[in-house]
Amino acid sequence: MGKILLLASMAVLGLSGLAQAGEYSRSLVPGYPDVAAEYVQIAGHPAPGTPKPLNTATFLRLRAAPDGDQPRPANAVIVALPGFSSTPPHWLYLASQLVHKAQDKTCDGAPCRVEVWVLQRRGANLAETTALTAARKAGSPKLALDYYLGPDAIQAPAQTGRPGQVGPATAKASWKPLTQTDLAFMSDWGFETYSGDVDQMIGLISEKAGAHTLFLAGHSQGGGFVSNYAARLQPNGQRGIARLSGLIFLDGGPSAGTQPAPTAADLEAYMAHVSELKSGKAPVYTDANGLLGAIAGPASAVSQSVTGIYYAFSDPKAESIFPLRVTGMSPAPGDSFLKSVRMTWLARAGTSFDTDPVPEGGLQIPVLQFLGEGLGRLDFQPMPGSETACDRTPAAPLPPGPARAMMGAPPKCVPSADMVDPNKVYDWIEGGGHGLTTDAGKASLWLKAQAFAPARSNIKPVKIAFAQSGPRTIDAADMVASNWYASERWDYDAAFVGRFKRLVIDQGGMKLDVDKSVIANIPVYVARQGFTAGVGGNPFPGVTDYTEVNKTGTWQTDAAKAVTPFNPRINVAILHHTDFVSADDSTPDQGLPGEAGNSAVANTLIDWVLKRSKGTAITPLPAALGVRTRY
Repeated sequence: MGKILLLASMAVLGLSGLAQAGEYSRSLVPGYPDVAAEYVQIAGHPAPGTPKPLNTATFLRLRAAPDGDQPRPANAVIVALPGFSSTPPHWLYLASQLVHKAQDKTCDGAPCRVEVWVLQRRGANLAETTALTAARKAGSPKLALDYYLGPDAIQAPAQTGRPGQVGPATAKASWKPLTQTDLAFMSDWGFETYSGDVDQMIGLISEKAGAHTLFLAGHSQGGGFVSNYAARLQPNGQRGIARLSGLIFLDGGPSAGTQPAPTAADLEAYMAHVSELKSGKAPVYTDANGLLGAIAGPASAVSQSVTGIYYAFSDPKAESIFPLRVTGMSPAPGDSFLKSVRMTWLARAGTSFDTDPVPEGGLQIPVLQFLGEGLGRLDFQPMPGSETACDRTPAAPLPPGPARAMMGAPPKCVPSADMVDPNKVYDWIEGGGHGLTTDAGKASLWLKAQAFAPARSNIKPVKIAFAQSGPRTIDAADMVASNWYASERWDYDAAFVGRFKRLVIDQGGMKLDVDKSVIANIPVYVARQGFTAGVGGNPFPGVTDYTEVNKTGTWQTDAAKAVTPFNPRINVAILHHTDFVSADDSTPDQGLPGEAGNSAVANTLIDWVLKRSKGTAITPLPAALGVRTRY
């Protein structure tokens, strides 16, 4: 039976031999057998103080699987930046949709080729993933659970009131997090380091004479990076925009800066904070603090990584053993409900990231109400007679700033434990195509994206002597869906650099020159929740080819319409923040882009990119990068 399936896969892919089909089988994107994924690491920007083996740029490469080990010249390459604290899995489905759709189009008499390269956060490069790989190889998620959380991490029903729930890591866990002292060098992992990593990625692409094929895309915080990188003076004396064919902003940006330039006080405050990071007075990585609270930091990321392994090998309809509230999370309405309700793995995935898993129930924490997706809803109804037994737990006080804006309308009734049938395992009602038409995404896609890690990679273990923890082996080859050690310097730099139209720093060993007035004569594509009524939101006076898809429709300049005219009724009214890169596209032939099952971004961006690319680019062979199948 296995040989028949392998032969069938080979026929679908058009790969040149049975051995090659086997090599790629565990690196094909779920649902997209014509899209190959490879997790690639190259030399990155030489950040001061960082051990050489950790000065790396890592990215998820998605390309046409029929090409096997010989990728054809690309008609376009999209270099993509994830959003705040996010990672390549958030981009998995949009990127795969673009690679897939390109193959159905014709370029110079042959199927088009688009590649998408999604940058990984450097903090995820510190993930120790050996046990995750071992669990995948053996098909046994318990191997990962025992190593990272401890063989005694599954609590007895008497402790939780529910069968077999996973608790926090125990003393028997083999894995221990790296410390702030160990990672002091992360104080230099800021805007210039990430820009240098992108420089290195782009340096792998060789455009044929006269070609112009490179596009820079960003989601959320990554959208801010797009403007900053395009405007940055590179070591070669050119601005970043010089090699780019277009800028793509997905629910982040576009921004030309809100202030002309920093004041002396601005620069003084910036340099003072950088000094605090370098001296150890301020933490260099986010650990259970900041906007994400207890769901940030290595301990939480490890738990999420182990959950992903269970997603990969568990029946989605079986009962989940992972809770939805983590240790240290502030009390919130619905806690009693979530501690008592039993749900399937699919429901667990949906409830973890949907903006409102029980409609108008207020179950989701504020930051995920803002950052999450519309994935469907939990298949839950209160037990007869308990409809008014709402949870009256008061909401935790919100911090000032962005978190307040993330809160939606007050919930009508936060469900409580009294409403739950203790003998029932609740499932999930999907959104997207053939599902709830008010939601753009599907929980099954979110589950698969969190579970996926390509077997093809060139990443090898490295031994590092850390200042406090001593010698450790870091094998980050198993792509993780969370950023284990999020850089505080990067988050600080992203906000600071983005504020200004013109920024020049040359002090304290730092040299940075950003001038957003150079963003001109380049196509710009924007898909976002916000909008400027009637005219779109083009902040770049020198950009004439501008397309914006927002909640009210699509707005284009005359120059943009002349290249790719889009139906002005196309909109993103049902998309939430992360739907822009993870929306379901299972019924693209039905309705307009932006409707359930018809990705608003994939079904407009593919034509936008191909119409604005010129010629072809030579991308590296897997063998030249040392890519191999690890298991």
